[in-house]
Amino acid sequence: MTRILIAIDGSAPSLRALEFGASLAAKLGVGVVLLHAMPQVMLPVGGGGPGALSELQHSLRAEGTHLLESLADKAKSLGATVETELGVGDPAIVVYDRAEAPDIQMVVMGSRGQGAVARLLLGSVATQVVHTSSKPVVVVR
Repeated sequence: MTRILIAIDGSAPSLRALEFGASLAAKLGVGVVLLHAMPQVMLPVGGGGPGALSELQHSLRAEGTHLLESLADKAKSLGATVETELGVGDPAIVVYDRAEAPDIQMVVMGSRGQGAVARLLLGSVATQVVHTSSKPVVVVR
């Protein structure tokens, strides 16, 4: 079954991407995969030890799971069949890796509309995915 990958981070542009991607999937009769990438957590030396790291990881995972569950309900209300995935690591790499799977037909993601200088200095997840993915990528503003 082919699906549309929708990368979400909870921002307004990613919510617009969710609406666009889920509506398109419903019209095409394909499913969607909602993907949220949570950061790889590292504490500085002397930053609280393994207990603090475990607690932070647990908190981030719970927040990501909650976000995915609430947005899955929204996508279902738009008529899409939904699967959710929580990735860990650099968002551009997490999205790229999942996008390259054979079941993904296209990627839909939001753009935060950074200025040229910020995009040059910081990069953009959407820009990185557009330039590296072999699949079509729709960037929603």
